[in-house]
Amino acid sequence: MENFDKSEILNRVEKSIKSDENILNRGYQGKVYFYQDGERKFVVKAPIGRGLGRFIRQAMIRHEAKVYSRLNGISGVPHCHGLVGNRYLVLDYIDAEPFEHARIEDHEAFFEELLALIKELHKIGIAHTDLKKKDNLLVADEKRPYVVDFGVAVIRKPGFAPVNHWLYRIASTFDFNAWVKLKYDGQYEIMSERDATYYNRTVVEKVARWIKENIMRR
Repeated sequence: MENFDKSEILNRVEKSIKSDENILNRGYQGKVYFYQDGERKFVVKAPIGRGLGRFIRQAMIRHEAKVYSRLNGISGVPHCHGLVGNRYLVLDYIDAEPFEHARIEDHEAFFEELLALIKELHKIGIAHTDLKKKDNLLVADEKRPYVVDFGVAVIRKPGFAPVNHWLYRIASTFDFNAWVKLKYDGQYEIMSERDATYYNRTVVEKVARWIKENIMRR
């Protein structure tokens, strides 16, 4: 963790948890705290809850740290400084807007860059899995995509690992399907012939959509 005092960060985070201050965001994994030291800005993700719920969220954060360790240096992913206290995840702060609320200068160029980023993640053996959640996609400078929140990402294992490889293929399909959905805002009937090659709904997605259309809307 270069140029960071781990004990100081740990102290600041635990003070913030007690005082409920410095909160940037809240999610299903936990709370995200924002800090600034001069020009350096960073965020810390901390688990919430108690008992089994906290245990699961903590495991997800540790898994996320493992994923980020493979992605440092990748443009479009925040730099990770690892864990402090073996439980709090430290990341560089990205000055960006959530996709849902962001203005995008060139829609086509943005999604081409996002597609290239997804392919680069897959080349490394990381499938995000949860890109349909718009908070997990950020827009910097009205044109640059950033992908965050790798808590449920699938890491492709080397060698003979059929179950893992099957899950990884499904997760990779989720990523491409999410790309199409976000690009066309769910208007699949207008997607281009080329983009249609990236869209292949899984059984899980088909069932989820059927439930949404036939049960949830009643």
